Formats: sequence, structure tokens, C-alpha cells
Amino acid sequence: MRVTRVYVARDLSGLAQDATLQLEAMASAHLIKVLRLRAGAAVLLFCGDGYDYAAEIVTPRAEACLVKIGPRTLREAESPLRITLIQALCRGEKMDWVIEKATELGVHSVVPVSTERSDVQLSAERADKRRVHWQRIAISACEQCQRAVVPEIAAPIPLAHYLSASLSQAAESFDLKLALTPEGSIGLSKLGSISPRTAVIAVGPEGGFSPGDLQQLRLSGYQAVQLGPRVLRTESAGLAAISVVQARWGDFL
Repeated sequence: MRVTRVYVARDLSGLAQDATLQLEAMASAHLIKVLRLRAGAAVLLFCGDGYDYAAEIVTPRAEACLVKIGPRTLREAESPLRITLIQALCRGEKMDWVIEKATELGVHSVVPVSTERSDVQLSAERADKRRVHWQRIAISACEQCQRAVVPEIAAPIPLAHYLSASLSQAAESFDLKLALTPEGSIGLSKLGSISPRTAVIAVGPEGGFSPGDLQQLRLSGYQAVQLGPRVLRTESAGLAAISVVQARWGDFL
């Protein structure tokens, strides 16, 4: 029988075995009200450090469930290819779907961006609320797909600002930089003999990157690539590309 996994927003590594822990209200309600678990039921906790922590429900309160901590186990579910997805903001639930599926496919981080052709504009307050919402979606996806490291979902940022920051010494460098566009000069599967450990994939909005966006991406070292003869929607293009690079350089067998 599959054991329920629950994210805990605190460091669990310092807790002694058999220590008790009070879960947050949302997690408690899910376990007790939704799943109807009772005292003695086994659960797995994770906090993003790469480990699963065995636990047992001691006091099944829907507002503040108490659990007893057991041994921890390393969860080997992270790809050897560290992937960042730069995703142009999309409308409605499409962005939620991208975050969820990208997490399941093994991305390390997601950066939502606005571009010259973006038709989604977020105020600073709404952007922060959306980031919190998307981070919760990533956590939920990790609970389901057995990951114990939660991808970081960045605050939305203009593409030009992200690319400018990425040129600074403090920014992460990537072995492979890809910009998806139907006008790409080479197919993604036709890239040369390389062995990247880090990759970044940039996906434009509906209508694709503008010439100005593509010029900025090229100046930042991105290679314009295409996936094939069909034009994919913004919410599916990045996921298809992640699957290809995971199959070639990651952990898709």
C-alpha cells in the first residue's frame, strides 16, 4: 500500500528519532479530514533536503496533527541534469499546469517571465501571490511524484531583466542554453555531441518570441532550436523539450 507523503516547511534533519512534531493546519486537515487517517497510520514527511522521514500519526487532530518521527531515507529521485525552465506567462490555469508537469519531469527551477508579446500583466502584489500559489503547486506535485527536493519557483520578471541579471557573476551559469522557436536553425535532437550537467530552456508566449526577444536571447548565449514540423502551444512546448533533454542527458531511460 502506498504511504501518503506530506511536505513540511521546516528543517527535519535536526529532529531526533521518536520526537513528536505538530503538522501545519493545511497538512493536518488533508490527512485527517480528507484522507481520514487515524492514530497509528504511517506517513512520509519531506522538507526539501532530499530525504523522506518516516512518521506515525500520534494525535489525529484536523487543525494540528501530531506525528512521531522515525528514520529518514535518501530519496534518489533527482535528475543528474539540472534544468531551469524559463516560461513566458500564460493565461488561466495553463501556468499551473506547466508548473505541475515541469516538476514531475524533474526541473530544478522555473522562472516565469513577461516578454514583448506577452498579454499577461501582473501587478507586484498579484505577482507575489501567484508565486506563492505556484510554489504550492510544485510542492503538491513533489508529494505525488516522489520527489524530496522542491523546485524553486521564482517571482515573475521581464525576460530582459532576467537575461541582464544572468550575465552577472552572481547568476548561475549553464552548460546548455536553449530558446524554443519554430524558426530555430536546428532541431533539438540534432544538437552536437555534448554532455551538459546544467541546462536552461526558454519558452515564449502564444505567438512566440518577438525578433527583439530572440536577439536578446542570442546575445545572452542561447541557441535557437525547434522541436519539429508542428507548432506547439506555449504550455506544451517547454514540457516536450524537457522530456527530450531528460531522455538524452538526464534520467529518462
